[in-house]
This record gives sequence, structure tokens and C-alpha cells, in this order.
Amino acid sequence: LVLLKRDQTQEQNLINIKIANMDVDMYPKDSAVVVKVNGVEIPINNLPYQHPSGKVQIRQRGEGIALHAPSHGLQEVFFDFNTLKIKVVDWMRGQTCGLCGKADGEVRQEYRTPNERLTKNAASFTHSWVLPGKTCR
Repeated sequence: LVLLKRDQTQEQNLINIKIANMDVDMYPKDSAVVVKVNGVEIPINNLPYQHPSGKVQIRQRGEGIALHAPSHGLQEVFFDFNTLKIKVVDWMRGQTCGLCGKADGEVRQEYRTPNERLTKNAASFTHSWVLPGKTCR
């Protein structure tokens, strides 16, 4: 599960990735992206990081951070100051939802809202997936 939150007070994007028993946070601070795994900050100079399970790796890529967890369906989650890109592995095609759509290559049916209605444009689609300002659990 990949969540994006806009912190209005700091005017920045915060990323939270939940994989098995891991909770990974990424957010910009000063001129770098901060990475926390289960609440513990991983200094950029300690990257690449590999989870003890061996199934999740986090690397610096250019100005951003790339998380790889192919056995959990995530080929790459890339985050820098302005961009979030999610690539799923091939076996996840047709099994995703939300802003990723179904990732099945079909483009006309991709703009489905949480209640399965088809929207006519990207703006309506995006707004339909915005969650209220409550804590996710």
C-alpha cells in the first residue's frame, strides 16, 4: 500500500509505504529526502539499505529515493521532491487500484473512482481518490 499525503503546514508531500511488517516513510527535508523504516531514520550515506528479510531494498537514485520490493509486487517506488512514480511487477497487472488504475495496459477504463464509476477526465478521477484528513490505520 502506497499513500501520498500533502502536509499543508510544511507544504511538502509525504510518502508512506506499507509492506508486510514494514512501514517506510519518505519526505523532503532541507535538500534531501529523509527515509524512515519502522520509525528509524536511515541516513542517506547508509544507502543502499536492505531489509533483513532480503525482500526490500532502498537506494538513492539521482536526487530521489527508490524502493524495490518485487516479491511484494512493487518493482519500484521512486520519490524525489516533486515526483512519485510507482511501477508494479508484471504479475500485479490487473490487480491494482486507486491512482494506479488496474495497470493492465487498457487506458479507456483507467479513470475508475472508488465506487467503480468511470470519470471523464484526470482531474475528476484524482479528486475521487482524495481521503479526508484523518489518520490511516
